[in-house]
Amino acid sequence: MRKDEKDLQEKLLLKCDNDIHANEIIALLDNQGIAFRIHDERQDPQTGAYGPITGIAIYVFEKDYQRAMEVIAPVAKERKEVHPFCPKCGSENVSIIDRRHNYGSAIGISCLFLFLVPGIYLSMANHLDFRSATTDVIALLMFVAGLVVLVAGRNLTANYRCDDCGKKFRHV
Repeated sequence: MRKDEKDLQEKLLLKCDNDIHANEIIALLDNQGIAFRIHDERQDPQTGAYGPITGIAIYVFEKDYQRAMEVIAPVAKERKEVHPFCPKCGSENVSIIDRRHNYGSAIGISCLFLFLVPGIYLSMANHLDFRSATTDVIALLMFVAGLVVLVAGRNLTANYRCDDCGKKFRHV
């Protein structure tokens, strides 16, 4: 393979997780006159074709790769330092909640049980002739308990808390 052919081969520069980040990178490359190609892997009909994490892939020629890396370095560094913000008030004054236990699975299984059992009971009770006022009340209480666990579970699985408004939220 000749040197000029090798220089014209494409190399993956970066995979962006959203359009905003991709547009920032594209604008930087365009301003510096670096040729690029984008490929939105999220639009591929075959799920998982590009691995578990899809995104917007940006390719450059191999000859421009080092210069492109230098151009995007400040934006890439800033992206890594982005702090979460409160979804309620927009404040960046948030703190991490130290969780010693992961309640997500237990909450999910509890909600499934508390919603599924009353549903099965209501659908099958008339066919099996064991419907009564008492079991109807128990089924209703289980459903309400499922709603309470579901709402309370949002706070138990939160990993950030806003220091300004007090909202607890989950940020991945």
